[in-house]
Order: sequence, then structure tokens, then C-alpha cells
Amino acid sequence: MCKKLCLIAIIAALAALLGVVLATASTSPLAVRRDAANALYAPAGPRSAQNPAYSPDGRRVLSTIFHNGYNNGPAGLYILDRISGEITTLLDEPDQDSVNLPGASWNGPRDLITFSSDRQDRHEVWTVNPRSGALFRITRDVDKGESIEPSFSPDGDWIVFEVSKARNGEERFGALWKVRSDGTELTRLTGGPGEEWDDRQPNWSPRGDRIVFQRRPIGGDLWGLYTISPNGGAVLPLLVSPFDHSDAAWSPDGRQIVFSSDHGGLANPQIFVISSEGSVPVRVTLDAGYSDSAPSWSVDGSRIAFESHLTEASPASLWEIAAPVGSRARRRAVRR
Repeated sequence: MCKKLCLIAIIAALAALLGVVLATASTSPLAVRRDAANALYAPAGPRSAQNPAYSPDGRRVLSTIFHNGYNNGPAGLYILDRISGEITTLLDEPDQDSVNLPGASWNGPRDLITFSSDRQDRHEVWTVNPRSGALFRITRDVDKGESIEPSFSPDGDWIVFEVSKARNGEERFGALWKVRSDGTELTRLTGGPGEEWDDRQPNWSPRGDRIVFQRRPIGGDLWGLYTISPNGGAVLPLLVSPFDHSDAAWSPDGRQIVFSSDHGGLANPQIFVISSEGSVPVRVTLDAGYSDSAPSWSVDGSRIAFESHLTEASPASLWEIAAPVGSRARRRAVRR
């Protein structure tokens, strides 16, 4: 009788444990991944950790935390220490959205972080000192739109960003602008009269010679990757195909670009790498059960941070994976 009861108890305990594991796996990417990615941070639900961007010293990771689920604000800026795992609040105000862009949003020479916030009226571009917390407003009602998704030039002298506006009162579209980090010399780069494009998420190259961004035709569904000179001029296609490519950011040497894509017809987007001159995309994350996006390259070139979540309704966590060793060899092969 005792043996029977003990066996029942053991089975019940295993069932309960399995139930906990399954429940965890259904709500958090921390429970299961079939690639070599390492978990960086998973906030308690419904909070969603997104848009990781490395600090200039590589030890810390800037992130936006949305308090009510994926892309569902209010939202604030947080800094994660990769070594200790400690996360601290940089800027989080009630009923406001402060959001950083992955990639070049944290500038070393000026020790400033650029982000967008609706803390005063509409969304505008701001900077904040990560040590003192001092804030500075960069934009003011540019083209009567929302100024969002800013990134720094390598020297910190300029910021490129998107101005988002409603078209025909419904669909929103973006145009690229740049401005000095003191708020002067505002200049339009794309979205002039007659242009029928939606341009978003610009990221300045480490060499300062190109800006990568995502583009789609007005009314279109698929995003492609393009580059443009910081002085404007011709827009050059980098990756345009029957798949969605978005969230592009540069490697620290400027030779490669990391992005999120459903390349090849994947059910969920994964992280890919491509040569900055164009090549066959190299897949980095390998668990198609999750949606992986918003990648950033570490300053030493060895790692890529990204956000990952199970469904559109579930919150995201921050992850880190080794940069592909073979992507550089693949780039040389494609060149030949």
C-alpha cells in the first residue's frame, strides 16, 4: 500500500513539475531555445524587454521596457549590467513612452543616449546622459510629425531619425531626417515631394559614410534594406526580396549588417547577417518557434543581442548569441 501511494505521489509530483515547466515555456522564451543563445534578462510579465543596444564599454545593455506587453506602453529606458545581471532605471515616467532604437543609440565620444519620447506633447528626439540623467530636447515639431527612432553618427555630432506622419488620415509613413546633436542644422534626407516610400529605423555606420534603414512602398507589405549617404543623394538597395527584412544595425567594423527577417519563408522572423556590400544572408538564430528581432552588435564584434518572444501578444526577453564566424568568409566568397 505504501509503495502504491508513494508511486502515486511521485507521479503527481512529476506531473506538477512538468506542468510548471510547460506553463513557463508557454509564456517565457527563457524556458526553451534550440540554439546557443544565452538569456540576458526576462522581466516579470506583462512587462516586455526590447531594443537592446550595447554601451560603448560593452559591459552594459540599454533597453526599452514596455510595461503592458509587447510594444504596449507606457515605456521607459533601463540599463542592464551584463556581468552582475543588475538592471537599473534610467528614465521611466508615468503614462509616457521613452523608447530607444537598437544599434547606435548609445554614443561613446559624447557619453549620451538618444531616444524618442512623448514626455512633452508629441514624440520628439531627446538625449540623456547615462551618468547624470541630464536631459536635452533635440527636435521640435519637425514637419508636423512624430520624431522617433534616432541613432548617433560615430563622432556624436549628428543624429539621424525618422519623422512619422499619417497619410490620408490613416496609414502612417516615415521619412528620414538628420540634425546636429545640439538641435541645429535640421536636414531632410528622404520623403520629399512625390516620394512614395515609408522609411524607418535608420542606423548610422561606424565609419560614418552610410546610413542603413528599412523601406517599403506606400501601401506595400514587405520591408527591404537600403542605405543612403549622410548627405542624402541616391538610395542604394542592400537586400530586397519576397521576404520581410527589418531592424538593421551595423557590425563595429562596418563590414556587416545584422537584421531580422523571415528570409526563406520562415514562419517567424530570425536574426540574420549580411555583408554591407550585399551577400547571401547568414542565419544566426536557429529556433523558428520564436520571433527574434531588434538586434545590436557588441562593440568587440563577438556577440549579437536581440529581443525574442513567442507570439505577438507575449512579452519579449533579451538574449545574446555569438556572431557567426563564417559570415566574413561567406562575404569574401560572394565578392569573388
